[in-house]
Amino acid sequence: MNTHTPEGPTPDATSDTLTAAEQRYEKLVEQNGARLPGWRTAARRRLLVRLTWASLGIMAAIAVVGYFWFPIILAWLPMTVVICTVWTMLRVTIDSKDTAPARYLDEFETATLLRARSRALNLVTGGLFVISLVLIFGSSLELGDGHRLAYMMGGLGIILFLAGAAIPASAMARTMDDGEGTGRS
Repeated sequence: MNTHTPEGPTPDATSDTLTAAEQRYEKLVEQNGARLPGWRTAARRRLLVRLTWASLGIMAAIAVVGYFWFPIILAWLPMTVVICTVWTMLRVTIDSKDTAPARYLDEFETATLLRARSRALNLVTGGLFVISLVLIFGSSLELGDGHRLAYMMGGLGIILFLAGAAIPASAMARTMDDGEGTGRS
């Protein structure tokens, strides 16, 4: 498989010169390159990004409402299927550039990815800090129903984790135009 950078093909990109991460990435792109051809347009990628964030918002609402009306927690099951499907489709359509080794990204993509990863780290660490404080003070002050508080905060923690993974994928989807993401380099 020929790899490319913005300047053109890499010289003698054989399995002997590639790192293990680069070999895994090339194998992943090769496996997924022909999948979802109708979704590899800028408009469809934007739709997948919006669906990803909408799904996470719905899951957050379910977690919060679950504190007050616990049976709604069952809605997590179908929403888990939705978010996993949409996020996987998004990653396939961007050729997993959110986890690509630097060799496969141009300067703009690299800068975009680094900024997105930084935002994701800030969101996750800040959010988990707040969740930890709520759990510590909520349990020590015996605020509300303990197991419901734990479910809500645990659910919000999972959503933070998923949002942290979605930020780089969303950012990389914005860097691609309709000619990219075909899997054929």
